[in-house]
Amino acid sequence: MDEERAGLAGELGWLLAGERQRRGMSQAELARRVGLPQQQVSRFESGRRTVTSTVADRLFGELGLQLRVAVEAAGSGLDAEIEKVRAGLSGRQNMVLADLRLLSTRHRPGFAYLLDGEGAALLQGVPVVARRLDLLVAEGEVDALAEWVRRVGLRRYDERSGELGWGDPDPRAAGPLRWGNGLVELAVRLVAELPPPVLVTVPGFGAGEEHRAAVRALPEVEADFPVVARVLSRLRAAR
Repeated sequence: MDEERAGLAGELGWLLAGERQRRGMSQAELARRVGLPQQQVSRFESGRRTVTSTVADRLFGELGLQLRVAVEAAGSGLDAEIEKVRAGLSGRQNMVLADLRLLSTRHRPGFAYLLDGEGAALLQGVPVVARRLDLLVAEGEVDALAEWVRRVGLRRYDERSGELGWGDPDPRAAGPLRWGNGLVELAVRLVAELPPPVLVTVPGFGAGEEHRAAVRALPEVEADFPVVARVLSRLRAAR
């Protein structure tokens, strides 16, 4: 799948998953109603598979929605999202830090990590939406990671259902390194060793309040996360 098609599939899949979850419908139920294998719906929602317009109409139609195709000036939708995030940048940065504190205050991680992905880019001033926490963890820390996941009570993401499941949450067991607790979604990537951190300081909501975090360097994040690369490319083009 080329990059443009993958981007469109990801947007449609994300929309479908969000609308389905708002209606309290499982992937299995939606798949049954439209006569598709659940695995196909899961792949569509995760952006790993495209579907025909007819199938997309059926999927959204079961949710009481209708797809419309429209054209607009190139980049205008992304520009609007960038401006929306930029207008509330400080608040969004503090939400990322609040999610980190929610996971680590009661049960402090016994391992070193770096914030990665959209969250790391956001804390470095990039106006991008961070829908989950991405962490880099050294491979040698996997035992400590497993113990922390157990103590925090995180549930593992199930690829087949596209939702949090009740399978073995241990990161040493087979499965995606992705968890959640109903409030925060977390994804981990294991690396041989952590790269040098970038220490960022974010103003808090109170007068003189500041929060600090160790994040992955922005050029490295841009290379690995297409959403961040797309936003940065758009910002550079607008200069």
